[in-house]
Amino acid sequence: MNLRPLVLATRPAQALKNLPVLAPMVFGHRLHDAVAVASVVACTVAWWLVASAGYLVNDVADRRTDAVHPRRRTRPVAAGTLSVGGALGAAAVLYGVGFAIVGLGSTPAAAGVLAAYAALTAVYTFAAKRSAWVGPLVVATGFVLRVLAGAWAAPVAPSAWILGMTGGLALALALAKQEAERRRADGEAPASARRRTDVLLVGVAAAYAAYTAVPSTVALHGTHALLVTAAPVALALARFRQRLRADRSGAGPAELVARDPVLLLLGAAWAVTCVAILR
Repeated sequence: MNLRPLVLATRPAQALKNLPVLAPMVFGHRLHDAVAVASVVACTVAWWLVASAGYLVNDVADRRTDAVHPRRRTRPVAAGTLSVGGALGAAAVLYGVGFAIVGLGSTPAAAGVLAAYAALTAVYTFAAKRSAWVGPLVVATGFVLRVLAGAWAAPVAPSAWILGMTGGLALALALAKQEAERRRADGEAPASARRRTDVLLVGVAAAYAAYTAVPSTVALHGTHALLVTAAPVALALARFRQRLRADRSGAGPAELVARDPVLLLLGAAWAVTCVAILR
């Protein structure tokens, strides 16, 4: 059996989207708690498997429209290299394994959030993505659920700051995806679409810098040093904006990030600096 089409259909580049599950563990000072680390890692792996299953279901549902799309026609289900039965069978296995992992290795609350996410992705696949506004809001909600699951897996109290910034960034990326598609189809996206993305990206950068400096954050972490991590965040968002506007292929945000070494380096620099300060 050729596993390559199946692996491609699970969209490996999208695995980066599951990293927010880890954030509460880092910002909640649970890195030295082996039980918390194991719980959060199990939740992250489970999320990756369930999200991959969702991509397979989505590709089955969209196979006819994807087949005539200039970029999505190469997706394995649309291209015919992965059968509908094979995709749905693999999705069922991934759902089963994912929920088994979170059920056995994490907390009931985290498992409940993952179940809510699975239901949300079904709503997105079969209804919400057809709306230019509802679709991005559903996508943003999915990222907020990732952070919430990570918090309850640790467990730590969910941070309103981190939940809000995650939602804002996810909404910006969802709108950026729409912008990229318009640019591919029409040569350029409308100015209103570009402004929406810009406002959200600037807002997220400003909110993160504010979060690192507010007295509650300084008191929680016992240091002002977290402010230095605002620099790679601002640089990464600026770099992403530059890459988004230069791209004409219609690539989504995850693809742009995954194939840009500068963005990957900035992301790694932010993560390493956060861990060094907060450990």
